[in-house]
Amino acid sequence: MKIFSLEIQKLFSRFKKGKPFAFTKFCDGEWMAMQNISLNNNEFENSPNIPQFYRDKLIEALQYKDPNYYIGVSCSCCFPDHSKKMRELSGQDDEHMTFANIFVNSNYLKYKQTFLEEFKKYKIHLVANENSNIENLPFDVEKFYPVGFSAWVNNYDLIEEIKNANESDKLFLFSCGPFGNILTHQLFDHNKENIYLDVGSTLNPWTQSEGFRRDYYTYTDGETPYATRDCSW
Repeated sequence: MKIFSLEIQKLFSRFKKGKPFAFTKFCDGEWMAMQNISLNNNEFENSPNIPQFYRDKLIEALQYKDPNYYIGVSCSCCFPDHSKKMRELSGQDDEHMTFANIFVNSNYLKYKQTFLEEFKKYKIHLVANENSNIENLPFDVEKFYPVGFSAWVNNYDLIEEIKNANESDKLFLFSCGPFGNILTHQLFDHNKENIYLDVGSTLNPWTQSEGFRRDYYTYTDGETPYATRDCSW
């Protein structure tokens, strides 16, 4: 059994060891993109005009296997249909799967108290929206790679730029929608001497890239079930 509040502790224990690994998460938007369902959520879009190549790269990221590669999928108690289909499509064993929303909702405070503090010890390379105010972040960023709308398509060439830099002993943070999935997979496969984390929108309160705001930033007990819900599967 996986319990939401315990899974973040397990992932943080892994992170605190400082050894290279990768974590990426697949939520409802990524699932819709992989299924070629049209959407536009102000962060990225998917439509029939987008080549299948990019959806295939998302699926490859979901199905990639390595002892140090972990994925998050939709919660089985909140989105049972999505979760079951994602897990089946991924082909991953239970050890390498966790919750896609592991850093947010009722875990967000714990994320800020653990991961965010530990980030300060690393040389960080960040891929995030071009409008991000990175000076506000509670940690230093050694290298910032700005990306725009629908980066999984429009900034795809950035993958080769980062590969060619061939950095090691870095912490890569991705806050760029489905491009984060593709980056996590391809960069980890290319160079396993770094830590790669898909942190989603968790940095937005500092970067103020408010094209995509989330309610969990200000959750309080009783405000919503997600503020206290401790899901399991």
